[in-house]
Amino acid sequence: MENIPILEGISSDEVEQMRVCFGVREERFRADTVIYDISEGRGELGLLTAGSAVIQRIDRQGGRTILEHLPTGSVFGEMLMFENVAGDSITVVAAESCRVWFMSAEHLTRRCEKACTHHSRLVENMFHIMTGKAAALSERVEVLSRRSIREKLLCYFGLQTGGDDCGSFHLPFTLSALADYISADRSAMMRELRKMKEEHLVDIDRGQVTLHHALA
Repeated sequence: MENIPILEGISSDEVEQMRVCFGVREERFRADTVIYDISEGRGELGLLTAGSAVIQRIDRQGGRTILEHLPTGSVFGEMLMFENVAGDSITVVAAESCRVWFMSAEHLTRRCEKACTHHSRLVENMFHIMTGKAAALSERVEVLSRRSIREKLLCYFGLQTGGDDCGSFHLPFTLSALADYISADRSAMMRELRKMKEEHLVDIDRGQVTLHHALA
């Protein structure tokens, strides 16, 4: 399967063997439906084989925060999350129609009795994915550490364009979800974006974001 990092280096035949060996279960989800509730402690690993999703947190006051955007090929589950010490609701929600493979996380942590080569490769790929998630978390902390909404937006936009003052990228989620991601009031963020557009710092058209010397 293409563009699935956790399956990199594993042949199509080995993927089918793995599905049987690991007892993979495939499910489909419509947009805006809950794919996985982290608090349930199911001990499963989810692999997004089609579509995209977000990991969202709902605090006790009902506030929503987007913790992570999950494109096709992403993996999720308790083993990839930090401890939820605040007791908030953390769920994986489909951003569009999705197809997901579920497997027990134990298959990644225990020794394979058959010494399958794809098992070892899968574990190696998982370590690389976890390293990438640590880097993504560092970027998120960088965004949230900025004080003003404008600073948060410019930091996030700059990270998406690789730190270039000028560049373009496609926003991976809606503007409403972007406000949740940077932990800002949605109306206040929209007002700030309008000001930035009037100042010719940024343009947003159908999810395509273009920076114009925004970081100068």
